[in-house]
Amino acid sequence: MYALLVEGGKTKTLAVLVDEEGNVLGVSVGGSSGWTAVGLDNAISTLTKTVTDLITNSGLKKEIDIGIFGIPDLDTERTLRLFEGSLSQRIVGIKNKIIVPDFVVAYYAVTLGAPGVAVIAGTGSIAYGKNSKGEDARAGGWGWFGDDEGSALWIAMRSVAAVGKSWDGRGPPTVLTEKILKHFGLTNPIDLIDALYSTALNDLSKLAQIARLTDEAAEEGDEVAMNILIQGGKELALMAKAVQEKILAGESHYIVGGVGSVFSSKTLRQSFLKHIKEQLPEALITEPLVRYTPIKGTAAILHEKWHLPTSFIDKVTHYFSSQDK
Repeated sequence: MYALLVEGGKTKTLAVLVDEEGNVLGVSVGGSSGWTAVGLDNAISTLTKTVTDLITNSGLKKEIDIGIFGIPDLDTERTLRLFEGSLSQRIVGIKNKIIVPDFVVAYYAVTLGAPGVAVIAGTGSIAYGKNSKGEDARAGGWGWFGDDEGSALWIAMRSVAAVGKSWDGRGPPTVLTEKILKHFGLTNPIDLIDALYSTALNDLSKLAQIARLTDEAAEEGDEVAMNILIQGGKELALMAKAVQEKILAGESHYIVGGVGSVFSSKTLRQSFLKHIKEQLPEALITEPLVRYTPIKGTAAILHEKWHLPTSFIDKVTHYFSSQDK
């Protein structure tokens, strides 16, 4: 049997062809498939091209038995159905397609399908979980306009606000001013207005990069930056707690973990783990997956669907881990 594993993202899209033993038979990489970043048509075109290139280059003559697609920004039933319809028309040669939001993929990467909650914090943020009955729930994930607490964009916006307040005299001085101005090649804080809005119109993920500067400032002891990250960790823990209260209150054992680049911040990660331990003392807490191993989540979904041994997931993820060395 042959399976296609696709993990879309706002930065890149990865498609992998595997067999039931976990052997990787082909890999293809494309651009962004996050429709809120590049538009619906571009996102669907990227997914189509990435998968088509993989099938063509693999030389596979047989029909693929199943395709697992993890796609960003599938927050509503309407958008999910739109992608399902478009991909079924454009991508042929796959008997069955399973299309899920990327936060479902992250949940499987953390729990391998066991009861629990995954808190995702990258450009955006969301918490998603399932219980032993298969009931699911989410919290957060309202997008940057709805705050996306604890995400890189949330950190970036609060950092820029702190710079503005500091320059106005409404807030304490912070090294974020120097760092963010240098990042944009500016000398006057007021010029940030043009730089920020013009960047936001083209690519929000570029604004999210400011979060790295905030972490740098926190490591240097800047209290303003530290407080932003500490609050971010607390907000992410609150998302996990909200999901737990909806579906996991009756579970005796469940997992809580994180996924995403934001957890690379020591300050935020420590705050997150501290608040999880305080609010969910009975949870089995796993260390956040900062350097996320590609395809682990979709491989875990396939493992569940095909009733494969856990060694299948290990073999697929080991392939990508070895590529990084």
